[in-house]
Amino acid sequence: MSLLTVLVALALRHGGWLDEPAALAGQLLRRWRDAGLERGQRAGWSGGLQLALVAGLPLLVLALLLLLAQGRWGFLFEALLGVLVLGLALLDRERPDVLTRAQTEWASETDAVTGAGMAGLGLRRRELLAEQFRGLFLPLLCFIVLGPLLVLAAYLLRLLAESEAVPTPARRLQHWLEWPAARVLALGFALAGDFSATWAQWRQQAGDTALPALDTVEDAALAAQPLLPGQAAPEALAATAALLHRTLVLWVVLLALHTLLAF
Repeated sequence: MSLLTVLVALALRHGGWLDEPAALAGQLLRRWRDAGLERGQRAGWSGGLQLALVAGLPLLVLALLLLLAQGRWGFLFEALLGVLVLGLALLDRERPDVLTRAQTEWASETDAVTGAGMAGLGLRRRELLAEQFRGLFLPLLCFIVLGPLLVLAAYLLRLLAESEAVPTPARRLQHWLEWPAARVLALGFALAGDFSATWAQWRQQAGDTALPALDTVEDAALAAQPLLPGQAAPEALAATAALLHRTLVLWVVLLALHTLLAF
């Protein structure tokens, strides 16, 4: 059922059929976040209490719904909840995406990446990796590991991180949630790109718990898909997007094999 849920959610993301409902749900949750943080600040609540209000209540509601998913048709109800939660995390995204915006911006650029262009490319690549890591790979891994509850927790922490008044505990929880996921994604880059260089990079950073997850992802992506001599900026960013796509296909294949072997 996990494989089917993942495939349905990915199909919805690729087709963009439910982007508007997901965006509306995201707006409602952001209003809930802003109202909760504002109320907590007015009342002088600690960061932990603000986090419990904003993230704890939605997680409690989802947990109760999952508990109700019992009986003859309970597995279908649980699968539907999984599609809804995972779909929300995957579909609530900025449109157009980073790659499309960058390709439009660089439509007339065909020169190789040098000097100032390298800095611009590095910024765009980091934005692309952050978008795909937090909006695609992290929710998928959370769902595979612990189902909809962990997906919703990661999504709510992502929404909290967007706020200027994000509580400190939320940042810490987000770091510890993203830390192992970044290393799993880096291993995927090793299998989908330059294995030797990426594996050496992974081993160097594997035990560094202070390193931000996005730095690990960025370094692994650069090792797996280095810039080629004479490569133009649009081509370099598209190569990183291709690396991400190959890694996603690899994840789905491994999940399918695990599902088949489990029977």
